[in-house]
Amino acid sequence: MPSHKRYWHCRVGDSQYQRRPRSVVIRCAPIPRLSDRQIGRSNMDVTPIIYHYPASPYAEKVRLLAGYLGVPWRSCDVPIQPPRDTLALLAGGYRRIPVMQLGADIFCDTAIICDEIIALGERPLAPCDDEALALARVAETEVFFAAIRQNTQFKIALGLVLRLGIRGMLAFARDRRSFAQGHGAAALSPEVARTVFRDFLVELDARLGSDDFVGGESPCLSDFCCYHPIFLAKGFNAIKHSQLSPAVRSWVKRMAVLGWGHHDPVTGSTAIDVAKQSDPRILTGVGTNCANVGQWVTVTPTDTGRVPVTGTLVSQDERRTVIARRSDDVGLCHVHFPRLGFECLTIS
Repeated sequence: MPSHKRYWHCRVGDSQYQRRPRSVVIRCAPIPRLSDRQIGRSNMDVTPIIYHYPASPYAEKVRLLAGYLGVPWRSCDVPIQPPRDTLALLAGGYRRIPVMQLGADIFCDTAIICDEIIALGERPLAPCDDEALALARVAETEVFFAAIRQNTQFKIALGLVLRLGIRGMLAFARDRRSFAQGHGAAALSPEVARTVFRDFLVELDARLGSDDFVGGESPCLSDFCCYHPIFLAKGFNAIKHSQLSPAVRSWVKRMAVLGWGHHDPVTGSTAIDVAKQSDPRILTGVGTNCANVGQWVTVTPTDTGRVPVTGTLVSQDERRTVIARRSDDVGLCHVHFPRLGFECLTIS
């Protein structure tokens, strides 16, 4: 039998970890070595499960990508804000949406979720040149927050009341204050936000020119990155369709028509069963030789939703950090994060 390092896991109560992360008592125990049969066993269910809610802009990026690439997926609806019990078990309290599950592997952040969906796709994406990548980076940072901040606080609150009711609006507002606390881009004034968003639309229009997509004749990944801030702005009535240039307006229609593809609903309990009946994918490559492999770590976003996820580091390379977590409810899972935008700290 090949040698395997012994890792450590934590047993954390979901709701406690979600609501009071600093006061959780963590009990540790060694993860047992895998048997030969387990090492050779592949995931029993390789259909992606996407945890999302319909109005989530980042989830829309992933849903449209899956639809365009012909990747069937299973849809697990979650509340617009925590608590999210299934995700607390699987992802250790990770705060942001969407999250994707493949068997016993959990993927956090659309940067790596998109990588996984592209790998499963039936067709290739057009390549992104440097200009397209730069436009996507702007779209997913200051433009994303400007999409909402264009409206006055009153209009934002009114829109939330219409969607969620008064109690829902108040709960959402409290949640989002802590979610974006300390992140400067989330505090743009309406005037600055409108300028940021308008400049982005001008750049997008120039990039499109007479092409159908940012990628040219067919979409590249930057198309999906640039679309979801507009999806968000339209959802909050922060921009009217008539304010878009003809080229951008046509592009928005083409992106929306891509659709979500084939997807079936799945319950949280079924998703838990999928994880329990699967083993995480076997990790190889330089990441498994990282000096800190086997150490207790926390992984935390550096911008918004700064809830640390605790586990044992099992792999880390220049693109991705992977930690192991085990609980009686779901068994052993590997939780994947991008390196960019996340900090991984060793627990002494």
